[in-house]
Amino acid sequence: MPPTAQSLWTLWKRLRAGHVRILWLVLGALLMVSVLPLGLYHRLVLQLSQDKLVNTERVQQTDLVRSLAQEIQNFESNLTQQLLSERQILDLTGLIDNVEDPAAEPKVTHLLENFVESNPNTFIYLTAVGKSGRGTSASQGNFRAEQDPFVAKALQRAFVTCLQSQQLQVTKFRSDPLALVPDNRPAFVVAVPLKDMNDNFTGMLAAVVSLDPILRRLQDASVRGRTVFIVDRNGRIVAHDDTKDFVPGADARDNPLVAQVRALPQDLRRHLQHLPRAELGGHCGAAPGQSRKRHGSR
Repeated sequence: MPPTAQSLWTLWKRLRAGHVRILWLVLGALLMVSVLPLGLYHRLVLQLSQDKLVNTERVQQTDLVRSLAQEIQNFESNLTQQLLSERQILDLTGLIDNVEDPAAEPKVTHLLENFVESNPNTFIYLTAVGKSGRGTSASQGNFRAEQDPFVAKALQRAFVTCLQSQQLQVTKFRSDPLALVPDNRPAFVVAVPLKDMNDNFTGMLAAVVSLDPILRRLQDASVRGRTVFIVDRNGRIVAHDDTKDFVPGADARDNPLVAQVRALPQDLRRHLQHLPRAELGGHCGAAPGQSRKRHGSR
């Protein structure tokens, strides 16, 4: 029979008067002593479970970033090798000495078109120019490099770098991150110098490379509140799963994760350069959520 308000009041008065049996007091004390450890144990188990989940997420993020860094490094290596192979074809066919020669232009154009058609997911635009900066090109769809001022400037810088490659002691040029219209698709310009058998500069072979394969990989990895992105060594966005609010080339140095990496000691950053890394960008990041704040524009 459940206690009524009157019986509880009577019990309370008896407690105050000291008329309750000592056994009841002992029973109450035992109950309190037994419940308190259970509560503490329950809280400890919850804390341990939470810590384990956090550690598991950190391990998954580390593995994911390393995997992406290796994929990007392979992507960079493969496209560079493809471009060098195309330069070798120009050399073997005798077209490398003067790609802007009107007699050689149809053959050069045919080679460029075949190259672009065989790499539809990577090479958007490919051009071969001579010492004067004139030449021929091939592209995917209706893409026109000269109509995009950012791409055009990157190609100009590529030509100057290739022209001075011997003095600068460089073998190739890679531009800063670019955002292609209309959807801010991530891309960059890569170029290698053309030289004759006497190692004299004869022109440039340059390409506009799409990062769509990398972007799809980032989008697949950005799940369950996790945001995966790539920035270069200067803190600029190379690729982000949200190309609308995070435009390639925009400054991301105010991002806490990017700031944390950039704040590492120089000795540690030099050590990290020997690990598998994102050659295209410099840093891969996996953040457990990110504010959708617009970061810059083209």
